[in-house]
Amino acid sequence: MSIEVREANVEDAEAIATVHVATWQAAYIGIIPEQFLNDLTVTGRTAGWQKALGSGRIRVLLAHTGNMLVGWVAFGRCRDEDKDGQWAEVEAFYVLPSWWGKGVGRSLSDAAQTRLRDAGYKHVALWVLAENHRAIAAYQKLGFAHDGTSKSAQIGGASLVELRYYRALAD
Repeated sequence: MSIEVREANVEDAEAIATVHVATWQAAYIGIIPEQFLNDLTVTGRTAGWQKALGSGRIRVLLAHTGNMLVGWVAFGRCRDEDKDGQWAEVEAFYVLPSWWGKGVGRSLSDAAQTRLRDAGYKHVALWVLAENHRAIAAYQKLGFAHDGTSKSAQIGGASLVELRYYRALAD
C-alpha cells in the first residue's frame, strides 16, 4: 500500500468533508451526542472547507492511496494566546476509520512537521477531546505529550474537555 501526500486546494473541499463527516461519526460515538453526529452532512462541511481553503489561513495535506482520499491534516500558526510565533497548531487531523493503524497518520504527521519546520516553527500544539482515547494514543505515538492545559468545549449541546498536546519540531 502506497500512501501519497499532497497539498489540498479548494477543489478538494468535498473529499475533505466526506472524510471529516465519516470520521466524526465513527470516532466520536459515545463522546458527542448521537443526534449531532447524525445531523452532520458532507454538503454542510464542504461549504466550510471551501471557505477555509480559499482563505489561505490554514494548510491542509491530503493522504491518498490510489485515487482514494484516506485522511488529511490541517495546520497553521497556533491560535492559543499563550503561544508565540514559534508555535504552530494542528487544527484537525482525520483518517478514515478503515485506515486507522495503517500508517496514514504517521505519513501525514511527518509531512506536516516537515512543512512546519521549513516555515520556521519550533513547536506544534493540538487540542484533543479528553474522552477520545484512540486519538490520544495515536498522538502519543507521534511524539506528542499533554502539557497540562485543558479547556471546555461545547459540541452538540454537550460540555466536553479538550486537552492540549505538544511536541518540538526537531531539525
